[in-house]
Amino acid sequence: MEALHEYDAWRLLREEGTPLEVGDLLENESGRLSICKYVGFEPAQWVLPEPKHAEPETAGQAVGS
Repeated sequence: MEALHEYDAWRLLREEGTPLEVGDLLENESGRLSICKYVGFEPAQWVLPEPKHAEPETAGQAVGS
């Protein structure tokens, strides 16, 4: 869809009968994501979890002890 900004898209979709809901994402032409929140929109970013580091095994330690 074409809209001037997030709030214009929100209005247009609401008028079409398919309103945005909290948690919905909008992507602009440059690929920037905005998330619909209860009080408006804010930039959305993917959060990558930190990798879990394996604990080094101690020499002579039995498994399960």
